[in-house]
Amino acid sequence: MNLILILGNQLFSVDHIRKHYKTKDTTTIFMREDAELCTYYQFHKHKIIFFLSAMRNYADYLKKNKFGVEYQELKPAKQKYEDSLLSYIKSKKVKKVFMFEIEDKFFEKRLMQLFEKNNIAYEFWLSPMFVTSREEFKTYLKAGKKPFMKVFYEKQRKRLNVLMKKNGDPVGDQYSFDAENRLSLPLKIQPPEIDFIKPTTHTETVKKIVDLHFKNHPGRSENFWLPTDFAGAEKWLNKFLDERLNQFGPYEDAIPQHSDFVFHSVLTPFLNCGLLTPETVVAKTLAYAEKNKVPLASLEGFIRQIIGWREFVRGIYQNYSEKQDVTNFFNHEKKLTDHWYEGTTGIAPLDQAIRKTVKYGYAHHIERLMVIGSLMLLLEIKPTEAHKWFMEMFIDSSDWVMGPNVYGMTLFSDGGIFATKPYFCGSNYYRKMGGYKPTESWCDAVDGLYWGFIEKHKTYFLKNPRLSMMARTVEKMDVAKKKKIYAAADILRKKITVN
Repeated sequence: MNLILILGNQLFSVDHIRKHYKTKDTTTIFMREDAELCTYYQFHKHKIIFFLSAMRNYADYLKKNKFGVEYQELKPAKQKYEDSLLSYIKSKKVKKVFMFEIEDKFFEKRLMQLFEKNNIAYEFWLSPMFVTSREEFKTYLKAGKKPFMKVFYEKQRKRLNVLMKKNGDPVGDQYSFDAENRLSLPLKIQPPEIDFIKPTTHTETVKKIVDLHFKNHPGRSENFWLPTDFAGAEKWLNKFLDERLNQFGPYEDAIPQHSDFVFHSVLTPFLNCGLLTPETVVAKTLAYAEKNKVPLASLEGFIRQIIGWREFVRGIYQNYSEKQDVTNFFNHEKKLTDHWYEGTTGIAPLDQAIRKTVKYGYAHHIERLMVIGSLMLLLEIKPTEAHKWFMEMFIDSSDWVMGPNVYGMTLFSDGGIFATKPYFCGSNYYRKMGGYKPTESWCDAVDGLYWGFIEKHKTYFLKNPRLSMMARTVEKMDVAKKKKIYAAADILRKKITVN
């Protein structure tokens, strides 16, 4: 017989399996819940609940579609995934193993070594988790000296014929409307509440397992909030299109204190496990926009996240992760304290983002980049330490996601493989985008970190045309003011980081 191997982040519609697997040989689908894969970082409880619940629902779905399934539930004993898989392969005299592309390289390598060591035939299928193949991204890289998201995104729009006019120009005569999507959210605007889906029977069972075996992991199981099956994921997408897409664009960068989700889609958990695919999301979004008056800035901004940034990040990981994993451009070595897991740093926007992340296992991209990430950069957190935190705390975390986002975008620790500059901010950004007052006690500390970082790396900043003005500004800064804010920064640094 043959074996189809399905991982917890490959829960695709059976149509995708049938597209690739056409032989009439006896076939079983192998799925395994693995203690090691749940604990190689101290993952958020919601992440573990989400994946185990979704896997169990998916196994039921496969059986309803007449597939034979070997499903191994979680056991506390840390038998390796490979040992269990090999034992099953030998017991059933499996001739060949089929599987979708595995995105996280460490696990792809482990399985390939297992198969090759034991002379087991195997075949990878193209993953529907992306609309850009690995080869297509390599072709894009060969065409230029350096990967740029802007160039890649424009090529994607043309290649996929998304939001393009018949004459080959982009709809709206420009590819990006990002400049229009930077408003703060007024208090009078209250985004629609997200309807938390009623848990399935599997979810309730898994929550008890997680509380028993992963009780020290971040988060609380009782407020788990996401659907874990195809129907729930589709309903979630439809609710976003109906209720939040229209105003997504203008407020996508806002970090308000009165809304946890603003107008964001919160689709990454489903996209990163297969319950939704980018092809489906884009098709449904464009179909919805055809029938409804969706502002182009919102439509384009959302499409850019799906076919642009997400695909770009995967391509960067596949081609540059070995360098990103070990590079420390600014030589930062500090570590995080418990304040980063409790939301007690004393920096209001940071504490808000951390507490929300602890509660939901989620924060939107600006909270990750310009709040949590910016302050990690300014506080000189070691890149692998920051990466660990992001991997642990978010439901949608994976190596392929977090590597480029943390090392390349958030910390610039790779030295600029694709980013043209580090992204960071002072207190003014938080006041503007989050409605905080300039009298907040933490503003001096944040500004001290901001200007201190610029002064420390003045030589680098002066060489970069996009940053040189900042270096010249700090040179002219009032000495008394500088002394005051640097002292506040030192107090904060000692409180929330360790050497």
